[in-house]
Amino acid sequence: MGIAKDKKPISFSFNNTERCQSRCITCNGWKTSSSVMEKELKLEEWKKILYNLHNWMGNYQFIISGGEPFIRPDIFEMAQYASDLGDTVNVVTNGLALPDKLEEVLNSAFTNITFSLNAVQKPIIHNTSRGRDDAFQRTMDSIQNLVYMNKSRTGHKWKNIFLSTVVMPTNLTEIKPIAEFCKCEGIGVSYQLMDNGDAFSTAVETDSQIYGKDIKKAALEAIDEMIDLKKKGYPICNGFSQLNAFKVLIDTPERIQNIQCMVGENNFAIDPYGNCRICFCMEPIGNLKESLPEDLWFSEKADKIREKILNCTMNCRLLNCNFK
Repeated sequence: MGIAKDKKPISFSFNNTERCQSRCITCNGWKTSSSVMEKELKLEEWKKILYNLHNWMGNYQFIISGGEPFIRPDIFEMAQYASDLGDTVNVVTNGLALPDKLEEVLNSAFTNITFSLNAVQKPIIHNTSRGRDDAFQRTMDSIQNLVYMNKSRTGHKWKNIFLSTVVMPTNLTEIKPIAEFCKCEGIGVSYQLMDNGDAFSTAVETDSQIYGKDIKKAALEAIDEMIDLKKKGYPICNGFSQLNAFKVLIDTPERIQNIQCMVGENNFAIDPYGNCRICFCMEPIGNLKESLPEDLWFSEKADKIREKILNCTMNCRLLNCNFK
């Protein structure tokens, strides 16, 4: 499956580390051995990759994620370098490393700052999902302090602040409270169903019926609640087409294959070691320490991955990759 020569990716995600203070049940990155993590790209290697990408793409927008990206102290220099080139830099964080870095975050090159948070009413839900007892309080403190400091700034452009919530059987009752919290704080939220794929790792084969019969009704009601809240003007970033697709996955999962997965045509992801993927769950198409990004994008290996994507049945097609 060749791709048109004028077709370029539109969604960029750069994972600067797999190191993390959390032990999330929805992520395997933190299980990576220290011997592998020692091979992370150095800052100068990242700068070379960013320079090559900018030469190919012109001004573009990307997300730095992890692991926990703020574990690396050079993240601010990485972001500033890209911004100086003319690119827009966003970041996703668990917030655990930010209590003493909030002023630096506000003065940084980041445009959007997204916090991962899975509950607001019952801390134990978030703590359990993150694998540490203090996760909720530390993250919530970072969010609320950053929001307050952001609104208090004068003479500076405000940062855009968002939450990202993984919707699981354990936090269905948190959907509305999270939306209400975001409305009160003046920030946005994006919901994502737990899926059967894991970013930058070998695909995790699990039962596609994550929401079994005993919780199916509650899950469908929670998504109906998301749709209703969005209609009422709550700051929910998911589009209606994605929210309705969530219902399809829970109610009739076999129909989810009707949604075309576009990651092979849209996505460009780089892991901490320079490996490049066009699908988070499949093997790399090459390494950017050795090749130019456009050469990998149009490579024979990339075309073979695009063929595999056409026959893929995983439910991660409900990720934001395929929806606006």
